[in-house]
Amino acid sequence: MKRIVSLLLCVILAVTLCACGGNKTPGKAAEKAEIKPQAPELNADDIKTISSNVVANGFDEAFISYIAGNKSGNFMVSPVSFRYALGLLLAGAEGDTKEELLKALGVADVEEWTAYCTKFNGFVKSFYGQLDSEIEQHNEYVKKGYVDKNSPAPARALKVANSVWKRENIEKDFSEEYKKYIAANYGAEYFGFTEDNAVQKINGWVNEKTEKLIPRLLPDGYDTQGLAVVLMNALYFKDNWETAFNESATIRDDFHTEGGETVKKDFMRQTENYAYYEDGKTQAVILPMSGGINMAFVLGDESGLSEKLSKAAGRQVSVKIPKMDIETSLDRKELMNFLAENGVKSAFSRETADFSKMIDHKIWVDDIIQKTRIKTDEEGVEAAAVTAIMVNDTAMPAPVEPVEFVADRPFSFYIYATYDDVTAILFAGKMVQ
Repeated sequence: MKRIVSLLLCVILAVTLCACGGNKTPGKAAEKAEIKPQAPELNADDIKTISSNVVANGFDEAFISYIAGNKSGNFMVSPVSFRYALGLLLAGAEGDTKEELLKALGVADVEEWTAYCTKFNGFVKSFYGQLDSEIEQHNEYVKKGYVDKNSPAPARALKVANSVWKRENIEKDFSEEYKKYIAANYGAEYFGFTEDNAVQKINGWVNEKTEKLIPRLLPDGYDTQGLAVVLMNALYFKDNWETAFNESATIRDDFHTEGGETVKKDFMRQTENYAYYEDGKTQAVILPMSGGINMAFVLGDESGLSEKLSKAAGRQVSVKIPKMDIETSLDRKELMNFLAENGVKSAFSRETADFSKMIDHKIWVDDIIQKTRIKTDEEGVEAAAVTAIMVNDTAMPAPVEPVEFVADRPFSFYIYATYDDVTAILFAGKMVQ
Protein backbone atom coordinates (compact mmCIF):
# COMPACT_ATOMS: atom_id res chain seq x y z
CA MET A 1 0.00 0.00 0.00
CA LYS A 2 1.22 3.44 -0.78
CA ARG A 3 2.03 5.29 2.40
CA ILE A 4 0.16 8.42 3.14
CA VAL A 5 1.41 11.18 5.05
CA SER A 6 0.89 12.33 8.37
CA LEU A 7 2.19 15.68 8.72
CA LEU A 8 2.78 18.66 10.56
CA LEU A 9 2.90 21.90 8.91
CA CYS A 10 5.14 24.43 9.96
CA VAL A 11 4.12 22.63 12.81
CA ILE A 12 1.64 20.37 11.49
CA LEU A 13 2.09 16.81 12.20
CA ALA A 14 0.05 14.03 10.85
CA VAL A 15 0.16 10.33 11.40
CA THR A 16 -1.04 8.31 8.44
CA LEU A 17 -2.71 5.04 8.92
CA CYS A 18 -3.35 2.56 6.14
CA ALA A 19 -5.86 -0.23 6.00
CA CYS A 20 -6.42 -3.50 4.24
CA GLY A 21 -9.73 -2.55 2.73
CA GLY A 22 -12.89 -0.63 3.19
CA ASN A 23 -16.61 -0.35 2.67
CA LYS A 24 -19.30 1.97 2.66
CA THR A 25 -20.55 4.68 4.94
CA PRO A 26 -19.17 8.10 5.08
CA GLY A 27 -17.37 9.21 8.20
CA LYS A 28 -19.04 11.93 10.18
CA ALA A 29 -17.67 15.43 10.15
CA ALA A 30 -17.95 16.37 13.78
CA GLU A 31 -17.77 19.74 15.44
CA LYS A 32 -14.69 21.80 14.79
CA ALA A 33 -12.55 22.66 17.76
CA GLU A 34 -9.44 24.78 17.89
CA ILE A 35 -7.60 25.16 21.14
CA LYS A 36 -7.21 28.82 21.83
CA PRO A 37 -4.39 29.96 24.08
CA GLN A 38 -3.42 31.99 27.49
CA ALA A 39 0.05 32.31 29.30
CA PRO A 40 1.19 32.50 32.88
CA GLU A 41 3.06 35.53 34.09
CA LEU A 42 6.62 34.75 35.12
CA ASN A 43 8.74 36.62 37.62
CA ALA A 44 12.49 36.74 38.00
CA ASP A 45 12.49 33.69 40.28
CA ASP A 46 10.95 31.62 37.50
CA ILE A 47 13.90 32.13 35.17
CA LYS A 48 16.06 29.43 36.66
CA THR A 49 13.16 26.98 36.73
CA ILE A 50 12.36 27.71 33.11
CA SER A 51 15.92 27.59 31.89
CA SER A 52 16.83 24.46 33.83
CA ASN A 53 13.98 22.58 32.19
CA VAL A 54 14.78 23.54 28.60
CA VAL A 55 15.88 20.45 26.72
CA ALA A 56 15.58 18.58 30.00
CA ASN A 57 12.60 16.49 29.00
CA GLY A 58 13.88 13.03 28.02
CA PHE A 59 11.60 12.47 25.03
CA ASP A 60 12.07 15.94 23.55
CA GLU A 61 15.83 15.83 24.04
CA ALA A 62 16.08 12.39 22.43
CA PHE A 63 13.91 13.52 19.50
CA ILE A 64 15.94 16.67 18.84
CA SER A 65 19.23 14.79 19.21
CA TYR A 66 18.12 12.05 16.81
CA ILE A 67 17.10 14.49 14.08
CA ALA A 68 20.26 16.55 14.56
CA GLY A 69 22.32 13.40 14.02
CA ASN A 70 20.41 12.36 10.90
CA LYS A 71 19.75 15.68 9.16
CA SER A 72 22.33 17.72 7.27
CA GLY A 73 22.11 21.45 6.73
CA ASN A 74 19.79 23.87 8.50
CA PHE A 75 16.83 22.23 10.20
CA MET A 76 14.09 22.69 12.76
CA VAL A 77 11.57 20.42 14.48
CA SER A 78 8.54 20.79 16.73
CA PRO A 79 8.49 18.46 19.75
CA VAL A 80 5.12 19.91 20.84
CA SER A 81 3.43 19.10 17.53
CA PHE A 82 4.94 15.60 17.52
CA ARG A 83 3.59 15.06 21.04
CA TYR A 84 0.05 16.03 20.06
CA ALA A 85 -0.01 13.74 17.01
CA LEU A 86 1.38 10.85 19.06
CA GLY A 87 -1.28 11.55 21.68
CA LEU A 88 -4.02 11.07 19.07
CA LEU A 89 -2.37 7.80 18.05
CA LEU A 90 -1.70 6.51 21.57
CA ALA A 91 -5.30 7.12 22.63
CA GLY A 92 -6.45 4.54 20.07
CA ALA A 93 -3.84 1.84 20.74
CA GLU A 94 -4.27 -1.44 22.62
CA GLY A 95 -2.18 -4.48 23.57
CA ASP A 96 1.48 -4.66 22.59
CA THR A 97 1.06 -1.65 20.29
CA LYS A 98 0.06 0.49 23.26
CA GLU A 99 2.76 -0.89 25.56
CA GLU A 100 5.53 -0.33 23.00
CA LEU A 101 4.40 3.24 22.42
CA LEU A 102 4.26 3.97 26.16
CA LYS A 103 7.75 2.58 26.67
CA ALA A 104 9.18 4.55 23.75
CA LEU A 105 7.54 7.75 24.97
CA GLY A 106 8.80 7.20 28.49
CA VAL A 107 5.44 7.36 30.29
CA ALA A 108 3.53 4.92 32.44
CA ASP A 109 0.11 5.33 30.86
CA VAL A 110 -1.92 7.24 28.30
CA GLU A 111 -3.09 9.75 30.91
CA GLU A 112 0.48 10.79 31.73
CA TRP A 113 1.18 11.60 28.07
CA THR A 114 -2.16 13.38 27.68
CA ALA A 115 -1.49 15.46 30.80
CA TYR A 116 1.45 17.11 29.05
CA CYS A 117 -0.75 18.12 26.14
CA THR A 118 -3.61 19.37 28.32
CA LYS A 119 -1.19 21.48 30.34
CA PHE A 120 -0.01 23.06 27.12
CA ASN A 121 -3.66 23.71 26.23
CA GLY A 122 -3.87 25.63 29.49
CA PHE A 123 -0.80 27.64 28.59
CA VAL A 124 -2.40 28.55 25.27
CA LYS A 125 -5.50 29.79 27.09
CA SER A 126 -3.41 31.93 29.42
CA PHE A 127 -1.47 33.27 26.43
CA TYR A 128 -4.69 34.64 24.95
CA GLY A 129 -6.04 35.72 28.32
CA GLN A 130 -2.98 37.90 28.78
CA LEU A 131 -3.38 39.25 25.24
CA ASP A 132 -7.04 40.14 25.89
CA SER A 133 -6.01 42.09 28.99
CA GLU A 134 -3.35 43.99 27.04
CA ILE A 135 -5.81 44.85 24.27
CA GLU A 136 -8.38 46.03 26.83
CA GLN A 137 -5.77 48.24 28.51
CA HIS A 138 -4.62 49.59 25.12
CA ASN A 139 -8.18 50.54 24.16
CA GLU A 140 -8.69 52.22 27.53
CA TYR A 141 -5.47 54.24 27.11
CA VAL A 142 -6.54 55.28 23.61
CA LYS A 143 -9.91 56.40 24.97
CA LYS A 144 -8.21 58.49 27.67
CA GLY A 145 -5.73 59.96 25.22
CA TYR A 146 -2.69 58.33 26.81
CA VAL A 147 -1.95 56.48 23.56
CA ASP A 148 -2.35 57.76 20.01
CA LYS A 149 -5.55 56.44 18.43
CA ASN A 150 -3.61 55.28 15.37
CA SER A 151 -1.17 53.14 17.38
CA PRO A 152 -1.64 49.41 16.73
CA ALA A 153 -3.18 47.22 19.41
CA PRO A 154 -1.13 44.28 20.78
CA ALA A 155 -1.25 41.31 18.41
CA ARG A 156 0.22 37.80 18.54
CA ALA A 157 -0.91 34.22 17.98
CA LEU A 158 -0.39 30.73 19.38
CA LYS A 159 -2.79 28.23 17.82
CA VAL A 160 -3.08 24.48 18.27
CA ALA A 161 -5.43 22.47 16.07
CA ASN A 162 -5.95 18.70 15.98
CA SER A 163 -7.93 16.69 13.47
CA VAL A 164 -8.79 13.07 12.77
CA TRP A 165 -9.67 11.97 9.24
CA LYS A 166 -11.31 8.77 7.92
CA ARG A 167 -11.90 7.50 4.41
CA GLU A 168 -15.61 7.80 3.78
CA ASN A 169 -16.21 4.30 2.42
CA ILE A 170 -14.95 2.62 5.58
CA GLU A 171 -18.12 1.32 7.19
CA LYS A 172 -16.98 1.48 10.79
CA ASP A 173 -16.75 4.85 12.49
CA PHE A 174 -14.30 5.86 15.21
CA SER A 175 -15.36 4.39 18.53
CA GLU A 176 -17.41 6.61 20.83
CA GLU A 177 -14.83 6.15 23.59
CA TYR A 178 -12.04 7.37 21.31
CA LYS A 179 -14.04 10.33 20.03
CA LYS A 180 -15.00 11.44 23.53
CA TYR A 181 -11.43 11.12 24.80
CA ILE A 182 -9.71 13.13 22.08
CA ALA A 183 -12.52 15.70 22.00
CA ALA A 184 -12.12 16.31 25.73
CA ASN A 185 -8.32 16.38 25.74
CA TYR A 186 -7.31 17.48 22.25
CA GLY A 187 -10.30 19.45 20.94
CA ALA A 188 -10.08 17.36 17.77
CA GLU A 189 -12.26 17.93 14.73
CA TYR A 190 -13.38 15.08 12.46
CA PHE A 191 -13.42 14.93 8.67
CA GLY A 192 -14.10 12.41 5.94
CA PHE A 193 -12.20 12.10 2.68
CA THR A 194 -12.13 10.03 -0.50
CA GLU A 195 -9.15 8.91 -2.53
CA ASP A 196 -10.05 11.62 -5.04
CA ASN A 197 -10.37 14.60 -2.68
CA ALA A 198 -7.93 13.70 0.12
CA VAL A 199 -5.05 15.84 -1.16
CA GLN A 200 -7.21 18.91 -1.72
CA LYS A 201 -9.02 18.69 1.61
CA ILE A 202 -5.94 17.95 3.71
CA ASN A 203 -3.91 20.74 2.06
CA GLY A 204 -6.78 23.16 2.61
CA TRP A 205 -6.90 22.36 6.33
CA VAL A 206 -3.12 22.71 6.63
CA ASN A 207 -3.06 26.03 4.80
CA GLU A 208 -5.82 27.45 7.03
CA LYS A 209 -4.41 26.27 10.35
CA THR A 210 -0.89 27.51 9.62
CA GLU A 211 -2.07 30.91 8.40
CA LYS A 212 -0.68 30.06 4.93
CA LEU A 213 2.84 29.65 6.29
CA ILE A 214 2.67 26.03 5.13
CA PRO A 215 0.29 26.08 2.17
CA ARG A 216 0.62 22.44 1.13
CA LEU A 217 1.23 19.17 2.84
CA LEU A 218 0.74 16.81 -0.08
CA PRO A 219 1.74 17.35 -3.72
CA ASP A 220 -0.77 17.16 -6.57
CA GLY A 221 -1.12 13.61 -7.78
CA TYR A 222 -0.17 12.14 -4.42
CA ASP A 223 -1.17 8.47 -4.43
CA THR A 224 -3.85 8.04 -1.77
CA GLN A 225 -4.68 4.42 -2.54
CA GLY A 226 -4.99 2.50 0.71
CA LEU A 227 -5.07 5.58 2.91
CA ALA A 228 -7.59 4.96 5.68
CA VAL A 229 -7.01 7.35 8.57
CA VAL A 230 -4.95 10.52 9.00
CA LEU A 231 -4.21 12.10 12.41
CA MET A 232 -2.92 15.66 12.27
CA ASN A 233 -1.75 18.43 14.56
CA ALA A 234 -1.08 21.98 13.45
CA LEU A 235 0.82 24.44 15.60
CA TYR A 236 1.12 28.10 14.62
CA PHE A 237 3.02 30.82 16.46
CA LYS A 238 3.63 34.50 15.80
CA ASP A 239 4.94 37.08 18.25
CA ASN A 240 7.08 40.19 18.49
CA TRP A 241 10.39 40.56 20.25
CA GLU A 242 9.93 42.31 23.58
CA THR A 243 12.34 44.90 22.18
CA ALA A 244 12.23 45.16 18.39
CA PHE A 245 15.42 45.41 16.36
CA ASN A 246 16.00 48.62 14.43
CA GLU A 247 15.96 47.89 10.69
CA SER A 248 18.56 50.56 10.07
CA ALA A 249 21.02 48.57 12.21
CA THR A 250 20.68 45.43 10.05
CA ILE A 251 23.78 44.78 7.94
CA ARG A 252 24.92 42.34 5.27
CA ASP A 253 27.87 40.39 6.63
CA ASP A 254 29.72 37.07 6.56
CA PHE A 255 28.41 33.80 8.02
CA HIS A 256 30.90 30.96 8.38
CA THR A 257 29.19 27.67 7.54
CA GLU A 258 29.71 24.24 9.03
CA GLY A 259 31.47 23.21 5.82
CA GLY A 260 34.04 26.00 6.07
CA GLU A 261 32.50 28.28 3.45
CA THR A 262 31.68 31.96 3.92
CA VAL A 263 28.26 33.20 2.80
CA LYS A 264 26.48 36.54 3.10
CA LYS A 265 23.49 36.97 5.41
CA ASP A 266 21.42 39.82 6.81
CA PHE A 267 22.35 40.27 10.47
CA MET A 268 20.08 42.03 12.97
CA ARG A 269 21.93 43.96 15.68
CA GLN A 270 20.93 45.32 19.03
CA THR A 271 22.33 45.99 22.50
CA GLU A 272 19.90 45.24 25.32
CA ASN A 273 19.65 43.68 28.76
CA TYR A 274 19.23 39.92 28.14
CA ALA A 275 19.69 36.73 30.13
CA TYR A 276 23.18 35.59 29.12
CA TYR A 277 25.56 32.68 29.81
CA GLU A 278 29.18 32.16 28.84
CA ASP A 279 32.00 29.79 29.70
CA GLY A 280 35.05 28.63 27.79
CA LYS A 281 32.99 26.45 25.44
CA THR A 282 29.45 27.86 25.29
CA GLN A 283 27.69 31.16 24.73
CA ALA A 284 23.92 31.51 25.11
CA VAL A 285 21.53 34.44 25.04
CA ILE A 286 17.77 34.40 25.63
CA LEU A 287 15.58 36.88 23.77
CA PRO A 288 12.11 37.35 25.30
CA MET A 289 8.98 37.94 23.25
CA SER A 290 5.99 40.03 24.22
CA GLY A 291 3.69 37.09 25.01
CA GLY A 292 5.80 35.22 27.54
CA ILE A 293 7.66 32.99 25.09
CA ASN A 294 11.41 33.08 24.66
CA MET A 295 13.99 32.17 22.06
CA ALA A 296 17.41 30.98 23.13
CA PHE A 297 20.41 31.16 20.77
CA VAL A 298 23.36 28.90 21.58
CA LEU A 299 26.90 28.94 20.20
CA GLY A 300 29.43 26.17 20.84
CA ASP A 301 29.16 23.15 23.11
CA GLU A 302 25.58 22.22 24.09
CA SER A 303 26.41 19.51 26.62
CA GLY A 304 24.70 20.19 29.93
CA LEU A 305 22.72 22.94 28.25
CA SER A 306 19.86 23.00 30.74
CA GLU A 307 22.27 23.58 33.62
CA LYS A 308 24.09 26.27 31.67
CA LEU A 309 20.88 28.09 30.86
CA SER A 310 19.88 27.94 34.50
CA LYS A 311 22.93 30.08 35.22
CA ALA A 312 22.03 32.73 32.62
CA ALA A 313 22.01 36.19 34.19
CA GLY A 314 20.88 39.63 33.11
CA ARG A 315 23.59 41.59 31.32
CA GLN A 316 23.97 44.18 28.61
CA VAL A 317 24.51 42.07 25.50
CA SER A 318 25.43 43.27 22.04
CA VAL A 319 23.56 40.77 19.89
CA LYS A 320 24.22 40.06 16.23
CA ILE A 321 22.06 37.29 14.78
CA PRO A 322 21.09 36.47 11.20
CA LYS A 323 17.53 36.59 9.93
CA MET A 324 16.16 33.11 9.36
CA ASP A 325 13.73 31.45 6.99
CA ILE A 326 14.12 27.72 7.58
CA GLU A 327 11.74 25.06 6.32
CA THR A 328 12.19 21.38 7.15
CA SER A 329 10.34 18.30 5.94
CA LEU A 330 10.81 15.07 7.87
CA ASP A 331 9.29 12.83 5.22
CA ARG A 332 11.82 10.05 4.77
CA LYS A 333 10.73 7.84 7.63
CA GLU A 334 12.85 9.80 10.14
CA LEU A 335 10.07 9.91 12.74
CA MET A 336 9.15 6.25 12.30
CA ASN A 337 12.83 5.28 12.52
CA PHE A 338 13.19 7.34 15.71
CA LEU A 339 10.27 5.49 17.30
CA ALA A 340 11.51 2.13 15.98
CA GLU A 341 14.93 2.67 17.56
CA ASN A 342 13.10 3.19 20.84
CA GLY A 343 11.18 -0.08 20.63
CA VAL A 344 8.06 0.64 18.57
CA LYS A 345 7.47 -2.26 16.17
CA SER A 346 3.92 -3.58 16.16
CA ALA A 347 2.33 -0.21 15.27
CA PHE A 348 4.10 -0.29 11.89
CA SER A 349 3.03 -3.84 10.94
CA ARG A 350 -0.25 -4.75 9.26
CA GLU A 351 -0.09 -8.12 11.05
CA THR A 352 0.46 -6.88 14.61
CA ALA A 353 -0.82 -3.29 14.84
CA ASP A 354 -3.69 -2.94 17.30
CA PHE A 355 -5.67 0.29 17.10
CA SER A 356 -8.96 -1.34 18.01
CA LYS A 357 -9.65 1.27 20.65
CA MET A 358 -9.74 3.84 17.84
CA ILE A 359 -11.78 1.96 15.24
CA ASP A 360 -12.99 -1.59 14.53
CA HIS A 361 -11.08 -1.79 11.26
CA LYS A 362 -7.60 -3.18 10.62
CA ILE A 363 -5.15 -0.30 10.29
CA TRP A 364 -1.45 0.32 10.90
CA VAL A 365 0.91 3.29 10.81
CA ASP A 366 2.42 3.61 7.36
CA ASP A 367 4.18 6.95 7.71
CA ILE A 368 4.69 9.91 9.99
CA ILE A 369 5.73 13.25 8.53
CA GLN A 370 6.55 16.56 10.10
CA LYS A 371 6.93 19.82 8.25
CA THR A 372 8.06 22.97 9.98
CA ARG A 373 8.97 26.50 9.07
CA ILE A 374 10.30 29.51 10.94
CA LYS A 375 10.83 33.10 9.85
CA THR A 376 12.54 35.78 11.93
CA ASP A 377 13.02 39.48 11.26
CA GLU A 378 13.48 42.74 13.15
CA GLU A 379 9.93 42.63 14.54
CA GLY A 380 9.69 39.06 15.73
CA VAL A 381 9.12 35.39 14.95
CA GLU A 382 6.60 33.42 12.91
CA ALA A 383 6.66 29.66 12.95
CA ALA A 384 4.47 26.74 12.15
CA ALA A 385 5.44 24.95 15.27
CA VAL A 386 6.04 26.77 18.41
CA THR A 387 7.76 26.20 21.68
CA ALA A 388 8.63 29.25 23.60
CA ILE A 389 9.11 30.52 27.12
CA MET A 390 9.55 34.04 28.38
CA VAL A 391 12.66 34.40 30.50
CA ASN A 392 12.94 37.52 32.63
CA ASP A 393 16.26 38.98 33.46
CA THR A 394 17.73 37.98 36.76
CA ALA A 395 18.66 40.66 39.25
CA MET A 396 22.32 41.19 38.50
CA PRO A 397 24.19 44.45 37.94
CA ALA A 398 24.99 45.03 34.27
CA PRO A 399 28.65 45.50 33.39
CA VAL A 400 29.87 48.83 32.06
CA GLU A 401 30.75 47.29 28.71
CA PRO A 402 28.27 44.94 27.00
CA VAL A 403 29.32 41.41 26.16
CA GLU A 404 29.02 40.32 22.54
CA PHE A 405 26.95 37.49 21.12
CA VAL A 406 27.76 37.19 17.43
CA ALA A 407 26.02 34.32 15.64
CA ASP A 408 28.19 34.36 12.51
CA ARG A 409 28.87 30.62 12.70
CA PRO A 410 26.69 27.52 13.27
CA PHE A 411 24.29 27.96 16.18
CA SER A 412 21.26 26.26 17.71
CA PHE A 413 17.97 27.84 18.69
CA TYR A 414 15.10 26.91 20.99
CA ILE A 415 11.67 28.49 21.26
CA TYR A 416 10.16 27.40 24.55
CA ALA A 417 7.61 28.11 27.25
CA THR A 418 7.40 27.09 30.89
CA TYR A 419 4.21 26.70 32.91
CA ASP A 420 3.34 24.68 36.02
CA ASP A 421 6.12 22.07 36.16
CA VAL A 422 6.41 21.69 32.39
CA THR A 423 8.73 23.19 29.81
CA ALA A 424 7.42 22.87 26.27
CA ILE A 425 9.89 23.10 23.41
CA LEU A 426 7.74 24.49 20.64
CA PHE A 427 10.56 24.61 18.12
CA ALA A 428 14.20 23.69 18.08
CA GLY A 429 16.72 23.76 15.29
CA LYS A 430 20.11 24.66 13.97
CA MET A 431 21.51 27.05 11.38
CA VAL A 432 24.76 25.74 9.94
CA GLN A 433 24.81 27.24 6.45
